[in-house]
Amino acid sequence: MKEYIKLLIFCLSIVSLKGQTQNDSAQAYYAHRISLDSINGIYIPKDLNDCFVQLDSFWNDSTKNVILSWTEKEFTSKSHFGIGLWIRNNWSLWGGSRLGDYFIKKKIYHPDDMSGIIITSYHRYLRNEPIKLNKQIKFYHEYWEANQKDSPEFEATTRNKKTYNSIDSALAKKENIIEISLTNYSKLPKEIKKFHNLKSISIEKCPELNLTKTIALISYFQHLEELSFFENGFEKYPQTLGSLSSLKDLWIDSDSLKYLPNSIRDLINLKSISVTECPNLNLDSLISQLTPLDSLKEIWLEGNNLVSIPQSINQLNQIEDLWLSNNSFKEIPIGVKQMQNLKYLGLFDNNIDSLNIAKGELPNLENINLCYNNFNVFPIELVNLKNLKRVTIWHSEISIIPSNIDGLKNLEYLNLTGNNLSEEQKHQLRNVLNKTELKL
Repeated sequence: MKEYIKLLIFCLSIVSLKGQTQNDSAQAYYAHRISLDSINGIYIPKDLNDCFVQLDSFWNDSTKNVILSWTEKEFTSKSHFGIGLWIRNNWSLWGGSRLGDYFIKKKIYHPDDMSGIIITSYHRYLRNEPIKLNKQIKFYHEYWEANQKDSPEFEATTRNKKTYNSIDSALAKKENIIEISLTNYSKLPKEIKKFHNLKSISIEKCPELNLTKTIALISYFQHLEELSFFENGFEKYPQTLGSLSSLKDLWIDSDSLKYLPNSIRDLINLKSISVTECPNLNLDSLISQLTPLDSLKEIWLEGNNLVSIPQSINQLNQIEDLWLSNNSFKEIPIGVKQMQNLKYLGLFDNNIDSLNIAKGELPNLENINLCYNNFNVFPIELVNLKNLKRVTIWHSEISIIPSNIDGLKNLEYLNLTGNNLSEEQKHQLRNVLNKTELKL
C-alpha cells in the first residue's frame, strides 16, 4: 500500500503513460523526485522539523506575532487556501516529493491532510506547545476510517499507475498489477494468487485473518519486496513468514505480539524493518533474530513505550539508521552508543536530559535528532562524535550553552529553534560556529 499510495499521488499530476518503457520511466521518475531536495528551484523540506525551518524563513517577527494572536482554529482555517495551497503545490505534495513520502510513511496519504498537519504543528511550534504529532495522525486515520465502507476494500495498481478497486477488474490486467492493498478482510481472496508479479502487499484492519493461511497465500509471490501489516492486532506470526525470502521491507504496526518468529532470520534480503506501536515487543528476541541479516540497514522502533534497550543491540553492526522516536528513554541506551556503523539516530520525543557520550562511542554517527526532550544544558558531549554533521534539538528547554561549544566547529547544521536561549547566547553561537548553518 505504501508504494501504491506514493505512485497514486504522483499519478494525479501527470498524464497516463503507454507502453512498458514509459511505465518503467514513470516509476524511475517518481523515485527520482522523492530523492530531490529541490523541485523547480524550490527547496523541499525532508520532514516536519524542516517545514518549521522553512516557514520561519518565510515570515518576519511581525507576521509571526500576528499568527500568534490567532487561535489554532483561526490560523488553520485562514491558511488552508493561503499558505496551505502554496505548500501543497510548491512542496509537490500532489506531484510526489520527499516531504510527501515522509507523510506517506506515517500513513498520511492526502495532500490536504499533510498540509493540515504542517499548519497546525507550526502554530503549536510558535506557541511553544507540544506538537502531538501522533494524535494529529490518529485524527486523520479515524476520519478516513469513519468515512470508509464497512465492506472489504481492495485496491490494486499496475506498472503504469492505473488503479482498480475490484478484484474482477484488476484480473483483466493481472500481469501488470504490482501492488495490492487489502482492508477489512476476514479471509484473503484466493484470486490474488493470479497476480504473479506483485511487489507490494498491505494488509490493514484484518484481525480475523488466519495468518498461517495468509502467509501461505502470500508465498506464491516470488517477486514480493514489501509487506505491511497495519492495525490488525495480531498476537503471533507463523514461522512461514521467513519463507518470503525476496522481502526487502517488512512493516508491522499496532499489533499485540511479543515475539516475531525465529524464521525472520531467513529474510536475507531484508533492508528495512519497522515494528511500531507494538508495546509488548520483546527486544532481546528481536535483536537476536536480526543480527544475522547482513543486508539490514534500517530499524524503526517508534511508539513502543520503550524505556531501555538490551545492550546486545550493539551486535547489529550492519545498521546505519535507528529510529527510536516517541518512546520513554531518559538516556541513550549503552548498547546504542556502542553501535559502530550507525549514521542516523532518531530520538525525537523522549525524556532525555543528558547524553553521557564518551570518546569512541557512535564513531560514525553523522545525524542525530533530539527534539522534544528535557535538556536544560546543551549536551556538549556531542563534541565526542567526530563525524557528526547535523544536530537537531528544537523545543527541548535548553537555556545554557557551555563555553566549549567551539568543539563543534566542524558541524554543518545545528537547529536549536524553540529553546530558551537569550539573544546574547545566539550571538555567541553565531560567532563561534560561524561555518555552521544555524537555526536559532
